[in-house]
Amino acid sequence: MTPPPLSGFPWPVNSNTAIQRSITMIRSGKSPRRIRSVALAAGIVAGLLLTGCAGGQASSGGDPADEELTFVAIFKALGNAGVTAAQTGMEARAEEIGNIKVEVTAPTTPDAAQQVQLIESYVQRGVDGLMVSSLGPAVCEAINQAIAAGTPVITFDSDCPDSDRLTYVGSDNYAGGQLAGELYAEAIEGDTTPQRIAILTGVLGTENLTQRDEGFTDALEEAGVDFTIVQTVPGNDDVAKSVDAVESTLRGDPTINGFYFDGPWPFLVDQSNLPTLVEKAEAGEITVVAFDTIQPEMDAVRNGLAYALVGQKYYGWGYQGVQVLDQIVRHDATFSDLTATGFDVVTLEGGDGRFTPDEMDALWETFDFKETPIEP
Repeated sequence: MTPPPLSGFPWPVNSNTAIQRSITMIRSGKSPRRIRSVALAAGIVAGLLLTGCAGGQASSGGDPADEELTFVAIFKALGNAGVTAAQTGMEARAEEIGNIKVEVTAPTTPDAAQQVQLIESYVQRGVDGLMVSSLGPAVCEAINQAIAAGTPVITFDSDCPDSDRLTYVGSDNYAGGQLAGELYAEAIEGDTTPQRIAILTGVLGTENLTQRDEGFTDALEEAGVDFTIVQTVPGNDDVAKSVDAVESTLRGDPTINGFYFDGPWPFLVDQSNLPTLVEKAEAGEITVVAFDTIQPEMDAVRNGLAYALVGQKYYGWGYQGVQVLDQIVRHDATFSDLTATGFDVVTLEGGDGRFTPDEMDALWETFDFKETPIEP
């Protein structure tokens, strides 16, 4: 069925479901501003109905664990390894808890308007909760409307920090940047050479990448590294453009002896596309730390192009997303604004809670990532 027009929620919502969810959130003190205002009106109407209808019956109650729930995860797009890992995590935690059905969907292309339509259609259907990886402001407003209609919504991967979503399950990007900075300092330990570092980013000004960069430089300062950020160059979230940005930056300034990639882009292609970086790495003239631990990046560590990789927990987004949403819906739980899922680290030698390239490769083959459920 084609979802209705993008004009809010011009259809009837299951009023009893909305009232019960809203009142539950208010009683627990966890409801966002929009839910409180909607539920106040809903509560008044519910009270009038209960006192005015002689035939009304109270809810039968029962064990919340016996109720089957349907959660829907709305990604930006499907068909990549990160999505597969997250979906696997969702299904694993749903099976562990029991009585949870997880559905996964996304726009046909990464389009905010399509994502809004999906949110609206699932609210109309009356699902028990939504997990959304947001594509932008229009999606954030749709999340607000879903919350107001009584549907619990959390975000993952990509947040709407100013929306009424109940929590964000994902990476603390500043902390990830700090970890990258600490690894860079570890890589050059004992070397007093001033570090002239370039940063490769995606789109300049993007909030999550800016936070990673700030965490990186703050960690270098904390470690006492003598460094200068020579320049920050954008690759615009494009692999070819990112490769070109790295190569042209190194050719343009031979004094650069450090590079920080706040995303994976240049390491998603064969290293033959990075001849200048390869030459400097083989000569021991550059230190590189990069974000993400996607399988194609493992060769960058194996071949000495990168000292370390800092990876988001894609499986954990899904596993912990279901855990958090179940706790909210079934147990009226409260979570902080950020429910951080942590990071994986890949270095050549591994150890100390880290992974070797081979170990991380094996995880991508089996998706046998290990997670402990996050508690409220």
